[in-house]
Formats: sequence, C-alpha cells, structure tokens
Amino acid sequence: MEKRSLREYFTFTKRERTGIIVLLVLIGLCRCIPLVWEAFTPVTVNTDSSFLTEVAAFEQQLKAADTPAQRNFSYNRNRYSKKWDRPVNGYQHNFHRDSPYVRKTFTPFPPRPARKPVVLDINTADSTAWEALPGVGPVLAARIIRFRDKLGGFYTIEQVAETYGLPDSTFKKIQPSLRADNVSLKKVDINKMDEQSLAQHPYIRYKLARLITRYRSVHGPFGQPEALKNIPLVDDSIYRKLEPYISY
Repeated sequence: MEKRSLREYFTFTKRERTGIIVLLVLIGLCRCIPLVWEAFTPVTVNTDSSFLTEVAAFEQQLKAADTPAQRNFSYNRNRYSKKWDRPVNGYQHNFHRDSPYVRKTFTPFPPRPARKPVVLDINTADSTAWEALPGVGPVLAARIIRFRDKLGGFYTIEQVAETYGLPDSTFKKIQPSLRADNVSLKKVDINKMDEQSLAQHPYIRYKLARLITRYRSVHGPFGQPEALKNIPLVDDSIYRKLEPYISY
C-alpha cells in the first residue's frame, strides 16, 4: 500500500469545494429567511370585541373597588412577610409596596431611654463595676484592682491612669465616671518594715527600699517626712507621691 502524504489528507477536490460552498449558502439562507420574514410581515393585533369587553369590565371592577374604606385600609403587619416591614430612613413603613389600596403609615421608632451615667468610687468598686466602663475589660479591671491593693488605695483619680496597660484614651473616656469619695489609705511604716516588705509598694520598689533600709541603719529611724529627701533617688515628685502612704 502506497503511503499518502499529510498534504493529501487536507486537500479538497473541485467537487468537494463546490459542495462546501453550496452548504454554506444554504446555512446562510436558513438564518436570514426568518429575519426577512419578520421585517416585511406586519404584526396583527386581535381586535376581537369580546376581548375589549372583558378589558372594560375589568376597569369597572377596579373603579368600584377604589372606595374610601379600601384606601384607608391598614394591614396587619404580622400577617405579611417581613421583607415589607423594613425600616427606611429611620421610619417603619407599615404597608405593602405593590398595593395602591393600602394606606401608607409611617411610625417613628420610639426614642431610646437615656442611659444613666456609670459613676463608681475608685477605692471601693469591684471588678464588675470597672468592667461596666467603656474600654475596660476583665483584664484591665483586674489590673486596676491589683494596683490599688498594692498602693494601699487611691488618693487621686489620676492615679488610675498609672495602671499598667491602661491606654490614655481609655482613661480620658472613663475619667468623668470616676469618683474618689472614700479615701482610706494603707500606710507604710518606713522605720519598722524590712526591705522586702517596702519593695512591694509600687512607688518604692527594690532599689529605693534598699536605700531606705541602708539610710535607716546608718542615720537611725526617720524623725520627720522631709528626711526622705536625703536619699538620692527621692526628688520632689517622688516625695509628693510617697508622702500620703508613709508613716513614721
């Protein structure tokens, strides 16, 4: 058997080409004939008198149904789908949008009751009261209470801002709700407490506690509050913070 080249498989004879052309012409005619028919054939409308009579009777029924009682009809919102009962622009639309015979009533939302401002005493409030403030969660509430216990109580509202992890923006937000009515501070006796006990106070810590005990061992007990200023680490700002908590 002779081998035929690849070109011979993709060539057409004269008869085959003629047949393909005729087939394409027939396909084009089948596509164009319906379009030409629609363009040149006018659309006829049935003008049967019975149809026109039914249309006129239907219009009469609509006019008869358009009475004041029907126009003022308000539907029961509980009997219809909730998609027709959505608030739009702050008002509750109690009507079916597709019905021209339902009265369109607009009921404003009732005003929300004003929330009472939260006011708490910074020295007696528990964790639940702190968590009621905006921006204060369980972690911050626990830190505030722990810081208050180590200090021995707050004597100013600004001390709350010294809590570790409390953002300044949160403190400014809750500051109007804070009160310092019951101030009863736990005193620290710097003449009797040892270094470890003094270091537990947040305003003293370990370095200052070591200096206090050394100064006390060399110069004897503190006789007056101003003697603390003789310690190198104690400046005026630290002394003012420590003074309410120190006893002699």
